[in-house]
Amino acid sequence: MSPKATPLMTQYQEIRDRYDDGILLFQVGDFYETFYEDARKISRILNIALTSRDKKNPIPLAGVPIHAVDAYISKLLAHGEKVIICDQVELPGEGKGIVKREVTDIITPGTTLEPSTLQEKENNYIMSIVSKGENYGFSLIDLSTGEFRVAEDSKQIVENLISGFQVRESIIPEGEDLLSTLILENSPGCSVESAPGYLFNEKEAEEELKKHFGVNNLSCFGIEGRKLAVISAGSLLRHIKDLRNNDMAHLSNILLIVPEDTLFLDAETARNLELTEPVRGDSPETTLIHHMDRTKTSGGGRCLRSWMMHPSRIIEVINRRLEGISSIISDQIMMRSLRSSLVGFPDIERIISRVTTGRASPRELLYLADALSRIPEIIEKCSSFDAKVVRENIDIASQPNNISDLIKDSIDPEAPSRMKDGGFIRTGFDSALDILIDDSENGRQWIADLQRQERERTGIPSLKVGFNKVFGYYIEVSRIHESKIPEDYSAKQSLVASQRYVTEKLKERETQILTADVRRIELEKEIFSRVCSEISARSHILQKVAQAVSILDVLSSLADLAIDRNFCMPVVDDSEDLVVSAGRHPVVEAISGKSFIPNEINIRPDERQLLLITGPNMGGKSTYIRQAALIAIMAQMGSFVPASRARIGIMDRIFTRVGSSDNLARGQSTFLVEMGETARILNNCSSKSLVLLDEIGRGTSTIDGLSIAWAVTEYLLENKSRRPRTLFATHFHELTSLSDKYPRLKNMRVEVKEWGDNVIFLYRILEGKSDKSYGIHVAQLAGLPDSIIKSAWQRFKELEANHVTSSVNDNYRHVQASLFKEPDPIREILKGIDPDRITPLDALQLLAKLHRISKDN
Repeated sequence: MSPKATPLMTQYQEIRDRYDDGILLFQVGDFYETFYEDARKISRILNIALTSRDKKNPIPLAGVPIHAVDAYISKLLAHGEKVIICDQVELPGEGKGIVKREVTDIITPGTTLEPSTLQEKENNYIMSIVSKGENYGFSLIDLSTGEFRVAEDSKQIVENLISGFQVRESIIPEGEDLLSTLILENSPGCSVESAPGYLFNEKEAEEELKKHFGVNNLSCFGIEGRKLAVISAGSLLRHIKDLRNNDMAHLSNILLIVPEDTLFLDAETARNLELTEPVRGDSPETTLIHHMDRTKTSGGGRCLRSWMMHPSRIIEVINRRLEGISSIISDQIMMRSLRSSLVGFPDIERIISRVTTGRASPRELLYLADALSRIPEIIEKCSSFDAKVVRENIDIASQPNNISDLIKDSIDPEAPSRMKDGGFIRTGFDSALDILIDDSENGRQWIADLQRQERERTGIPSLKVGFNKVFGYYIEVSRIHESKIPEDYSAKQSLVASQRYVTEKLKERETQILTADVRRIELEKEIFSRVCSEISARSHILQKVAQAVSILDVLSSLADLAIDRNFCMPVVDDSEDLVVSAGRHPVVEAISGKSFIPNEINIRPDERQLLLITGPNMGGKSTYIRQAALIAIMAQMGSFVPASRARIGIMDRIFTRVGSSDNLARGQSTFLVEMGETARILNNCSSKSLVLLDEIGRGTSTIDGLSIAWAVTEYLLENKSRRPRTLFATHFHELTSLSDKYPRLKNMRVEVKEWGDNVIFLYRILEGKSDKSYGIHVAQLAGLPDSIIKSAWQRFKELEANHVTSSVNDNYRHVQASLFKEPDPIREILKGIDPDRITPLDALQLLAKLHRISKDN
């Protein structure tokens, strides 16, 4: 710091030295200012002007007005920045020297509680990850709703958890760069912070959890003995408490994540199926959530999204949801009435979080009271629905509480959104406050009477009594009446056209009024704090009530969707079948604007394990295979599905290998990415999995690609421990011959009608082989110049005449340039021999075997 630094910049630098790991918003009057690198950064992110302070020694400067700061903070958080708020904590002139400033808040992407920085129907997670060997501890918290989850499992499972929960922020131990890479690979937009090692001490983490939840051991949460899970959860809880300077009382439970209970959808699958995020552009119209979400409440929207990203594998849970939807459908009049009652229902979970962390406003308490007072009406409108899941959630929502009455009795119905000027506690709630209010109001009435009295006494009709925060109360007289000023008036402020005065009586009354006002506001804040404490004491119950209402919202919205879109109730069982009659793609049907052509899906692994779909682009192959996955996900969510009938055997995972893309940042070509995705599927699928393959081998030569596709198909059919339900769309028509060798492979084709030189795509998938690709027809439809189309047809006829596209059979062999030599069988056998343990007889038999192999080769 320069010796000539101003007191303001000296104060700024002292605070900056203590808080150096985020953007410091430093209040100066009505603005939050930033300096140096912070100023350059927010100028770039927020697209605001970058100026400078002190022309002789320029200091970069950028600021935002306080009244609009929430919008700017939201943008900074979206870019993964930590924001440190430094406020003026006294008025100018109250103290000696420069105005006192303190850091009053620290906001990060994963810990923000401000409504303007949160998506209403999305969770906002922060997580902690630790590892030891092959095991990982994982925990996450949504501070805005009170959700706290934890797991201890393998790297692969934790990778799926990271991507599935769409985490915004993470903490990891210092020096664990591999964990940072793991997070960013599975959640690219996540902000990662390295935390000091002491935070991850096992004993301290366990004690932190025990103390917070008031328990002697952690067995009640199912995490006793899960050391990495405990370290992860305890470190995350301590980190949040320290950061937000609060005990986080609304974090009242820990849920252990059990991977076996959930259909796992990794990041690639969720992206390829466009469950919640579009693959291209920003429009949500191509996503499943956009067309399924008819929820009326914010909590209902978050609940539906959770069901979609983490479908259940527990048949009882799924069937309870399906029965709930069916029950609601049975009384559509009451269903519509229920949905009307949910419109505008306040977000109880997030209000409770703000109450318990001391951030709620009086108006938010009124919203909470409104929500609680509407619950009896919601319960009444659910009375005709007899499903068990509905009745259970009605019982939870019916839990008695007096919170609504407490709020209505204590908070003024016209309460302002901010507490600074008081006026938010209802008259009659506290007798001491009522006395102060009377004193204040009586004083103001005296002031009003004073203006009338002074006009009469002085004969100055324009005399007025006013007030401002700098000079307090005053009597203002225009200069043309200066000759009439009484002797007891003392000059206070001179203006161009008028003069302001005070009297001893006015100063005395001012002191009484302002003292009463200060005491009144202080007492109002004390009363408000007591009310919030009573609400916080019941936060666990209120969270359960909120979750019950959210589930009722989801069930009724899915019922409404099923009626409107003519969905059917699927049968979900423990088989390995996937049988769908007249199935439709739920998104394509919604956005196409025309009648969707339904198709059958019939997979029964003992007889029909792999459907090989051939035919032209634009014929519906990709839609067909994605449709199968979306129907399965919807069924395991507990939703009705777009079909006339459906029977879904429970799935453990859904894998997708679709489209083509490269990963330049990691030096991976399109083909290498494709092979990596294929390897991931083959190494992890099971007989309970669903595999979607939309082309394999397109990123290399035709012969190489066909060979790989052929081998992958055989592997999926031959591997007895891994026979997943598979839909494989391909342009390699040669693969259709595999049905002769493997009866469990069924050929399917896209139906096409030829009309002269044109083709008509009928979008029906039928049994049988397709012997044409119609690629040139598709190119013509895409608008390629006629000269190119004509040339392509000519070249096609020449190639066809030369039999370049000869088929491949079981005895097909070819030679290709290889990066690696084929393994020598004799060398491979010799590698597996232990000379010290082989017997003479074994050695003779081995020698004979090697002799036979050498003759064969």
